Amino acid sequence: MTRHVQHAHHLKGLLHCGTCGSRMLLDFATNPRGTTYAYFVCSGRAAKKTNCTRRAVPVALAERLVADSYAFITISDTTYQRLTADVDAAFDKRSAGNDQEFTDLTANRARLEAESDKLLAAHFADAIDLDTLKRHQDRIRTGLADVNRRLAEHSEHHTGGRAFLHDSLQLLTDAHRAYAHSGDADRRLANQAFYTRLDITDDEQLRPRLAEPFATIFREAHNSGDEGKEAKREHTTSFDVACSRKTLWVGADGLEPPTSCL
Repeated sequence: MTRHVQHAHHLKGLLHCGTCGSRMLLDFATNPRGTTYAYFVCSGRAAKKTNCTRRAVPVALAERLVADSYAFITISDTTYQRLTADVDAAFDKRSAGNDQEFTDLTANRARLEAESDKLLAAHFADAIDLDTLKRHQDRIRTGLADVNRRLAEHSEHHTGGRAFLHDSLQLLTDAHRAYAHSGDADRRLANQAFYTRLDITDDEQLRPRLAEPFATIFREAHNSGDEGKEAKREHTTSFDVACSRKTLWVGADGLEPPTSCL
């Protein structure tokens, strides 16, 4: 008989080996005294699909690296205010260029609605027959649907897009504290929303790749110098965040005596 056990963890399936790029798997090692420890191991090395020599990463270390990464992407209130003003200015400028299109669409909708009312009045006055009314009403209905669709797109591009970026900026002002006080389910959602990839290198560094729009926001914030020169130098590209844990938690002998899986 085989017993299949699934172990849930908010980082499971999200971490990758920074050496060979393989996904990291949740694994467990038990010492001779029966104490079990959780680790993330490189799937490429475990399955011998690569020549990777990546060491196992204690779960506690992986959790700390990911949690610390949110301190690097959190923006200050000053930066939030500046970027919010930049977003509003950009959308206002774009809206000004599209005001004529919005005016034309609104006028066209009013013209079609007025034409529909006149056709109904003419039909009730026996000026046009029912077939003619239906034919013109179908044409007007198609025209109104197209106008309303374009007006909705206009609103979504400007009102919806502006609100989305404002919400994203607000999330970054509280990212570190919010992650620290969240449960496992919310932490998993946060990692999926903020990052497209989480790599752990062999020297205990986390190389997460930010998702949009956070990557652009982060680049704008740090290119301006508002968030500090030291943090800016830590980023290898405009989309990468480098986070490391250099503090030694244990001595050179490690947490436990070596086991066969490690």
